[in-house]
Amino acid sequence: MARHELLDNVTHKGLRIHRRFAPGHGYDTQLARVFPVELGGLQAEYPLFFVRNTDSGHFDLVALLGFDQSENLYLGGDEWLARSLPLTIERQPFLIGFQERDEPGAAAAIPVIHVDMDHPAASGDRGEPVFLPQGGDSPLLERINTVLATIHDGHQASQDFSRLLVGLDLIESLDLEVAFDNGTRHALSGLYTINEDRLGKLDPDSLGLLHEKGYLQHIYMVLASMPQLAVLIERKNQRLAAAAES
Repeated sequence: MARHELLDNVTHKGLRIHRRFAPGHGYDTQLARVFPVELGGLQAEYPLFFVRNTDSGHFDLVALLGFDQSENLYLGGDEWLARSLPLTIERQPFLIGFQERDEPGAAAAIPVIHVDMDHPAASGDRGEPVFLPQGGDSPLLERINTVLATIHDGHQASQDFSRLLVGLDLIESLDLEVAFDNGTRHALSGLYTINEDRLGKLDPDSLGLLHEKGYLQHIYMVLASMPQLAVLIERKNQRLAAAAES
């Protein structure tokens, strides 16, 4: 259950953030939404795919974190088991909200910061402070401001990227069945990737357009992330073996 509140330095003057990257502490998710600006750092740590956004009709980029709905194989004790952290994980328990504000000529929706006070990371006595004693933003909140601004801009960048990929018929569905060492199998559905054959047959004008917009590099980052699926499978095998021995 989430309890979102508009963040301010009076109501939340004593708020601290105590992150524990362990199961049951707010990060139990199979998929993390990611954005094009992150791909260079994420492709060496996570298998990257697309999923269809049923609200917008576009395809969103995601990092695969596990094989079951609430499984996150990057949670280890209190540590995140990768060098790069997806922005949608890092921003928690903060999120972007919108506040109506009168602007010259019309009302405008202004992005503001909300905090989920029911998130396990939200604390009153442990972790990093959100505000300084005099009420100013702490280094943590300054970083969160940057993260949320990047996410806000990333939504439009993702839609633009998706629109061109769809227009060039480069996205294809991908149904995977993964076999684990203990004999169990798991089907992954609803994932999409880049069709490399169609990519290789694009005409020079289409390739030039992708390159001009920076999308060609994004495509290569998604494709370069595929070996991380084998790494994730091995991580699952290790967890299954440890569970069998306990």
